[in-house]
Amino acid sequence: MSLHLFSTPVQCTRCGTVMDDPTADRCTNCGNLLKERRTPRRLAGVEARYGSLRVLLNAIRFIAVLVLLLGGLVFFATLGDDGQSPVETGLVLVGAIVVAVAMLALAGIFVLMMDMEENTRSSFRLQQLILEELEAARGVTPDEADAVPPPAGAA
Repeated sequence: MSLHLFSTPVQCTRCGTVMDDPTADRCTNCGNLLKERRTPRRLAGVEARYGSLRVLLNAIRFIAVLVLLLGGLVFFATLGDDGQSPVETGLVLVGAIVVAVAMLALAGIFVLMMDMEENTRSSFRLQQLILEELEAARGVTPDEADAVPPPAGAA
């Protein structure tokens, strides 16, 4: 595992132990190999949304790979034919590459937008948790924290 400048805790996927040591490669509790960093969504307890959209994006990625493979197959299958010129077969391959890259880029843009929305929700939730802890440390109840003080001149 790499060392990060601003490390986040890592949670063991087997036993759930939270490891604060950024240099640890294995869980101290069960010895499991630590594979992933703890994301803000998991840290804040925010659920993942848009499950069906994520499935659709995976289907788009799969179709993009199929387009690329079929374009390559057509390119190499028609390479020696006398019926088509090398320019035409090259255009088939270039077209397949362009379509596949466009589909992968579209899927990537949607994933980026979903991650931004999820990060916004998790950041807001973390801010709420921090404020609740600060209010609890000061001994202020949530009703008192939300109450607006009366104006200075009012009696």
